[in-house]
Amino acid sequence: MTAVAELPCTGAPTGAPAGDLPVPPYSAGDGMMPYPVLVRLLGAVTAARGFAASPARAAAPAAAAADAPRLTARQTAVLALMAEGHGNTAIARTLACSEHTVKNVIYELMGRLQARNRAHAVACAVRHSLI
Repeated sequence: MTAVAELPCTGAPTGAPAGDLPVPPYSAGDGMMPYPVLVRLLGAVTAARGFAASPARAAAPAAAAADAPRLTARQTAVLALMAEGHGNTAIARTLACSEHTVKNVIYELMGRLQARNRAHAVACAVRHSLI
């Protein structure tokens, strides 16, 4: 018997139960995996290693939406443009306002989201599903 014939053909990672993980269809090694399959795969691997998600972490998305800060339409627009990587000048031009107004809106956003910088503000907004 050859060494290749002795290898398991389940598609599961070494140490994982053979029947629990789906075998994703790959086409010529494109490296893409459907998101639901990836979530199931990562969940199975973390559970196999003993890292179970805590109940508080599982309830975090619902809790995050409940205590999400409320933003005005202008704050949401500025935040969306910040997330796209625009600077203050481009945001002001797009929203037809002054750069000073954009700076004030960003200042208010930082306080409302309790963010340290622009990237942190965008991350907080994404986490709270504001943009």
